[in-house]
Amino acid sequence: MTRLVCPTAFKGTFSPLQAARRLARPGDSILPLSDGGDGFLECLHAGLGGSWREARAEDPFGRARAVPWLELPDGTACVECAKVVGLAGLEVLDPLRASSRGLGQLLAQLEGAPSLWIGLGGSATVDGGRDWPPLRLPPTRAFCDVRTRLEDAARIFGPQKGARPEDIPLLEARLLGLGLPSGPRTGAAGGLGARLAILGAGLEDGAEAMLEVLHFDARLGGCTEVLTGEGRLDASSLEGKLPVAVARRARSLGVRVLGHFGSRGEGWEDAASEFDHVSFGLEPLPTDRGGGAAGE
Repeated sequence: MTRLVCPTAFKGTFSPLQAARRLARPGDSILPLSDGGDGFLECLHAGLGGSWREARAEDPFGRARAVPWLELPDGTACVECAKVVGLAGLEVLDPLRASSRGLGQLLAQLEGAPSLWIGLGGSATVDGGRDWPPLRLPPTRAFCDVRTRLEDAARIFGPQKGARPEDIPLLEARLLGLGLPSGPRTGAAGGLGARLAILGAGLEDGAEAMLEVLHFDARLGGCTEVLTGEGRLDASSLEGKLPVAVARRARSLGVRVLGHFGSRGEGWEDAASEFDHVSFGLEPLPTDRGGGAAGE
């Protein structure tokens, strides 16, 4: 039996690549995946190669530091929003003060790239890019981790970024006062989807786009089973989450799909029906820790 092991991040526990290595058995092929949120650059590098670069940009509270970006072999510049203005490593969450200016600063340094891919998720901000410098982007694809519209972004994601109930109307009014477009995925990363759309970027389903650029269907060739998963399985898993996208694509091609998740939440039973078998546990399956190597 040939297996393809392709989880996304177990948030707060394992990156996509770490999860893939821990879930894999000897002889498995691994393909870590991201929908545009945590691990976006890591997954592109594992699947496509490229060279790591650094640039200076501010974190959500204005502290300048070096941030990574990835140059693919064809020259495409790849940026992960969560690496620049993300939640990880912040001592305080305050979306009324947090700014995505640092991401705009990084993009300004990449205007000369032949093309640009942006992983849009995991931000600590709800500001719609209002502090960004003027930009002229090259052809740009935004891999969005949610389908949320601009007008719903503060209500749905503000609390997880530290917003109090009384902050939500203020954040909503601020976003809607920017004159940005609405529509699917414009609310990604606290309204940065809308900012990128007005700059000419294409807003894409991050999970489906990642399966495309990493040649998922071709990687399935000869496989009889797929193992995917992430930190939690619940009703929201059916709203475009990556493991369900993997399951639907693989099963449509006649490949059996196993799902392994850190925990289960409300509505998990409906989501579990997308898989041939599901298992749970914060510590992934007790298999060989070395696993396969990306690109096998």
